[in-house]
Amino acid sequence: MPVILQGSTWKKWDLHVHTPESLVHHYPGEKEAAWEAFLSDLEALPPEFKVLGINDYLFVDGYARVLDEQRKGRLANIELVLPVVELRLDKFGGILEQGDEGYRPSNWSRINLHVVFDQIDPQLIREQFMPAISHGYSLVPGSPGERWAGVITKANLIELGERVVASMPEAMRGRAPSPLRVGFNNLNVSFDAVRAALKTQHFHGKHIIAIGKSEWDSLRWNDHTIADKKTVINEADLVFTAAANPEAYVRARDGLKAAQVNARLLDCSDAHSLSTSGDKDRVGNCFTWIKADSTFQGLVQAIHEFDDRVYVGDAPPKRMKVEQNRTKFISSIKVGKVADSGLAEPWFDLDIPLNPDLVAIIGNKGSGKSALSDVIALVGNTKHYAKFSFLKNTRFRSPKRRFSEHFLGTLTWLDGSVMEKTLQEDPEPSSVERVKYLPQSYLEDLCNELGEGGSTTFDAELRKIIYSHVPEEERLGKASMDELLDFKVAEIEQARKGVKESISKINAEIIEAERRSTNDFLRSLHELMVSKQGEIAALEEAKPQPVLDPSASPEALAESKQAAQQVDVLEDEVRKIEAEEAALKNTRATALKREAIAKRVSTALTNYRKQHATFVAELKDLLADLDAELPIDSLVQLKVDSGPIEAIAVAAQTQVAAIDADLKNEDQGSISQRRSLTTAQLVEAKGMLGEAQRLYVLYKENLANWERAKAELIGSPDKSGSLLQLQAEIASLALLPEQQARLRAERSEKTREMHGLIQAMVDEYGRLYLPVQRFVNSDEQRELNLPLDFQVRIEEKGFSEQLLRRINQRVRGSFMGVDESSQRLRNLLLASNFETPDEAVAFADMIDDLLHFDRREGMPERAILLTDQLARTVTAQDLLDYLYCLDYLAPRYSLTYEGQEIGQLSPGERGLLLLVFYLLVDEDDIPIVIDQPEENLDNQTIFRVLVKCIKRAKERRQVIMVTHNPNLAVVCDAEQIIYAACDKAASRFDYEAGAIEHPDIKARVVEILEGTEPAFKNRQGKYRLQ
Repeated sequence: MPVILQGSTWKKWDLHVHTPESLVHHYPGEKEAAWEAFLSDLEALPPEFKVLGINDYLFVDGYARVLDEQRKGRLANIELVLPVVELRLDKFGGILEQGDEGYRPSNWSRINLHVVFDQIDPQLIREQFMPAISHGYSLVPGSPGERWAGVITKANLIELGERVVASMPEAMRGRAPSPLRVGFNNLNVSFDAVRAALKTQHFHGKHIIAIGKSEWDSLRWNDHTIADKKTVINEADLVFTAAANPEAYVRARDGLKAAQVNARLLDCSDAHSLSTSGDKDRVGNCFTWIKADSTFQGLVQAIHEFDDRVYVGDAPPKRMKVEQNRTKFISSIKVGKVADSGLAEPWFDLDIPLNPDLVAIIGNKGSGKSALSDVIALVGNTKHYAKFSFLKNTRFRSPKRRFSEHFLGTLTWLDGSVMEKTLQEDPEPSSVERVKYLPQSYLEDLCNELGEGGSTTFDAELRKIIYSHVPEEERLGKASMDELLDFKVAEIEQARKGVKESISKINAEIIEAERRSTNDFLRSLHELMVSKQGEIAALEEAKPQPVLDPSASPEALAESKQAAQQVDVLEDEVRKIEAEEAALKNTRATALKREAIAKRVSTALTNYRKQHATFVAELKDLLADLDAELPIDSLVQLKVDSGPIEAIAVAAQTQVAAIDADLKNEDQGSISQRRSLTTAQLVEAKGMLGEAQRLYVLYKENLANWERAKAELIGSPDKSGSLLQLQAEIASLALLPEQQARLRAERSEKTREMHGLIQAMVDEYGRLYLPVQRFVNSDEQRELNLPLDFQVRIEEKGFSEQLLRRINQRVRGSFMGVDESSQRLRNLLLASNFETPDEAVAFADMIDDLLHFDRREGMPERAILLTDQLARTVTAQDLLDYLYCLDYLAPRYSLTYEGQEIGQLSPGERGLLLLVFYLLVDEDDIPIVIDQPEENLDNQTIFRVLVKCIKRAKERRQVIMVTHNPNLAVVCDAEQIIYAACDKAASRFDYEAGAIEHPDIKARVVEILEGTEPAFKNRQGKYRLQ
């Protein structure tokens, strides 16, 4: 059966536990009672205790008893028991020294040496190891005989102890320990003898050596001992201590690091007493956690990855995180056929427990690696399901074969919740993403987008990750970065609207000034003036010929005097009536203007009142969040009285109505009735005139009409279309350059103001990215030596597309030609900077210049009209407002690597930066699945950057990695390796899973490496390859 295991997990390992068989112990009762108490105490250990090292000094009887008890069903809670032999080294003297009055305690201590064996037969240790070192024993200096060649048995040690005690001064004998203990204490072994004994075939690859720190630590540093002291600890695999608490352990390890010696320090209980005892050296008083299989090879693996796989304290941080976030770690993945499937091919039948740390999926090409990662991501509702490499229409979801409809994927989470999905269905758009998936095609597409100038997808991810670093109290209750930014810059945006209105008004004046400054406009004015002068000249030629006043002769005077007087009176009356009517009409026009102005003011007041109401409502919401009892009236009040202005409008409206009534009235005495009556009388009076008089009156009428027509043509500077107005208009054109310069200066100033508001938004953005930058610059991250920087700057976006959309690129001008204009704008944007107001104004003015002059290379420079270049439905106002309101500039977060913008990096560097971004900076703690992270990266970069990031990422989230290169799994020290294989003949994917130190998994790693075993053997010490 293939191995299906969860891999390396955190467990407590206590490698120094004494049994009732030990030379020294404090377990209560006679031997069997002591053993029962001891075994029961071990069985009552907290569930995290899984591995014990049984240490009874020179003897393995206790270890043999524990193994036997396990075979009988005891200690089911303990997964592994290892034998430990404790020895004393001979290099540093003994515990006794001879003085004037005999033996006394030495100032020197001997180093304890512990040999931890694999779980081997205790008889092998008795028969092969102990005899091999017996000849190497010597007694402490001054002991009787100083050499001792006896075989190490309890009887022989008792005999030795008796000899040593007998040699003591009589006064000291009563205080001496038991002969057995004295015999043990007086035996020394050379380090070389121990190593020689362990090199035999029986123990090769099945042991490690540990040094006791307390005894080693008490040795003095001097010229004679410093080399030996460093050598003995540095040649050991581990250092043992029995710390009173985790803080004491930290101090002890810091001391080893300060001495620049082996600091692979394990805390052990050194238990001699039951857990209920108040003694420090009691059962269960061990703080060592090791992340490994409960095997001797797991221990070896932990030694080689000591900092990552060993933790001494109450609980490893990752284990605590997993326990506190059980909904964010996948417990297992299961794939099998749906209940009613009739498909013959088996394809998937798997149920794999997943490690909460790093899971590496390895296998040859086409073995089912991506199949497994796609399924995990699919069931976990990934947002990137469109990028699947296996679950797509050209492969497992082929419409012809429809394999995917027959299989169901199931994720079980550590909290026991279950998610299921057939391999045919995609996640719902509204579903919550429980697994972050980075398929290779997604990373490649993102890299390409970034290389082409930007990616909205990456920008959104960047904002999301920056937001994840913003402290909760600084998020202001907003659910996303976009919401928080909108809140922060709301008033700035309001100010921008006001500046936009100002710029738009100035642009309208500039457009009008440009229209009036054209030669066509001047020519049209001259043509109109010449035409008007021609009309006046023609009118001069058509002036009525003078007619003599017949009343000037005495003969005619008597004849027509009375009729003429009557005509004069009536004409004067007509003029008075017309003047009265004109006065009423003038008064009406004035009243109409007053009414329109008053209504506009009234409407403006109404709009202002509405804006104030909206403003007050927003303030109330903000004050509610302040939780402060501040009446809104105490902050802001508005007094609007539209009564007076409305009264003016009503009065004007009433006046207009009264005048209209007077003008329409035909009653007796009305203007209309009087005009009709007087006109009729005038006609009658004229009929009574003589011929000469009639002709003279007619002349006067024609002359008056002629004079009025001439006056109308000459007009005034204010009368549109008149000669004087046209002359004034032509004269005013001389002032246009000054007016245009003033307007452009005003516009530049407003554009600078607009840039300042955008910069204010940048400042707000900048304050929000400070937490993530502090994270990247923190001491913890600096150790990774990753030159990452977050920036926020004013950046252009979409200008080229938006400008060219507004221009007809088929007409002559700087932007003629689709390809040419695109390239020109691309070059201009690359050479432009928008960081300062002056630079932004200079860019807008440069584009404005190109829109007014044809500046194409090789073409004669000439002025062109902006209006001639506009696309259909586009106005000059729209284009200039877009250009000078800086709508194409906005704050944008960016990420740099070694000082370079992400878009400027090579494809491989961009891919690496994205991986660093997701692995290191992303605060999201849901499982992340990465497909072939090593793709397009050189080996140096993989090991210098990628490995560090993967190791750091697995400290806080579950990482699942698909790789073609098993070496990546090895150097990342994957806690679980899943080996994938495809039996194409049987239409079946097979999987094996387990720790990297598991023999079967280790063999699979080497198998995939194929011809590269020599490289793998460079880590032979780590894997103990045979």
